[in-house]
Amino acid sequence: MKKYYINLLIIAIAVFFSFCKKKQEDKWKLPSSVKFTMDINRESAMGGNLAFTGGNIILNYFSFDGKRDQGGDVYFDNSSAINYSFDSNATIPEWNFDIPQGSYSQIKIMYKTGGSQNDKQIVVTGTYTNSTNSTVYPVRFEFQANQTFLIFAKAASGNSQIVLDKDVEAIAKIEMDPVYWFQVITPAMMDNANITNLNGTPTLLINKNTNNNINNAMQSRVHDNVTRVTFN
Repeated sequence: MKKYYINLLIIAIAVFFSFCKKKQEDKWKLPSSVKFTMDINRESAMGGNLAFTGGNIILNYFSFDGKRDQGGDVYFDNSSAINYSFDSNATIPEWNFDIPQGSYSQIKIMYKTGGSQNDKQIVVTGTYTNSTNSTVYPVRFEFQANQTFLIFAKAASGNSQIVLDKDVEAIAKIEMDPVYWFQVITPAMMDNANITNLNGTPTLLINKNTNNNINNAMQSRVHDNVTRVTFN
């Protein structure tokens, strides 16, 4: 009889630990709501003469690759075609995800621009004040190429360790950096740029056909992939 109770106790302990293990595993399957926004660095450049105000991007691919300290790693992708206007206050509806909670030691985000060769995959708008005569012109930079961006995300603190919690909605901000793109452009190049009549407005247009000396100098800067992804 004593042996019977010992065996029963062993079985009960095994069942208990199995239950606890399953409960712990289930915990890391619980979803955390994560929403993505995308914007540009809106700091001024060229001594304040160049300011960025907005733009848009054509997207056709997104992937999330996360390494978790607990539970399994998490990977998924999304191939929705999106034309998104840069706005840090507006989330991308197609990029609102339920992602398993946990502490992530690394999150790698990949996204790609899409569209045909005639599309303008990235457009950045702003204003430029001519340094010689103080005339203010609208600026429009059009990047026409399919480009892949691969970024390692960080927490708002700057740490690569990111915690997703099922009870706390996370906002991940993707920020592209036209300030960096324009660092290779001199005020003289902007002052002497051709001005285009765009919808009745004299505009400093930059693309592969107009002011292509500026456009060509900036291409490698866009390809440098200087983009930030920050989880709040």
